[in-house]
Amino acid sequence: MATKSTQVGPVVVGYDGRDESEIALDVAIREARTRQVDLVVIVVGSLPVAVGDPLDPYSIDAGVYLEMTPDGPLEIRPVVLAAQRRLAAAHVDGTVEWAIGDPAVEIVRVADEQGASAIVVGTHHHSALARFLGADVAATVVRHAHRDVVVAQ
Repeated sequence: MATKSTQVGPVVVGYDGRDESEIALDVAIREARTRQVDLVVIVVGSLPVAVGDPLDPYSIDAGVYLEMTPDGPLEIRPVVLAAQRRLAAAHVDGTVEWAIGDPAVEIVRVADEQGASAIVVGTHHHSALARFLGADVAATVVRHAHRDVVVAQ
């Protein structure tokens, strides 16, 4: 294996197990190899929120509590394990991290914290309403990232 550059940070990729993120992970593996850097895979789970009667301020709740394990919430554990298997099979140095929150925000946050050289995100064809409501993770990452963003298609 070639000597890794000390001048650039890892490649960061968002992964949720859907087809689009599988393609993004393939592209991220190639990017990490090309740049001779590590790969950081981020799996983001959502925090459930339950709202009862909107006129009763005491009915707003944090929702169902996530069952936590030392390796993250139980609901995203299969996705984390799948990402770990993909990294091992590809023989790429890197880590799989997890977070709870908005996927675009968490991807950019991890990239900033890691000093990433690039971010790889997958695309998903959203309806106009979904784009209006901010459901387009790739577009949000492109707008807010402070580094190269590769949109895998």
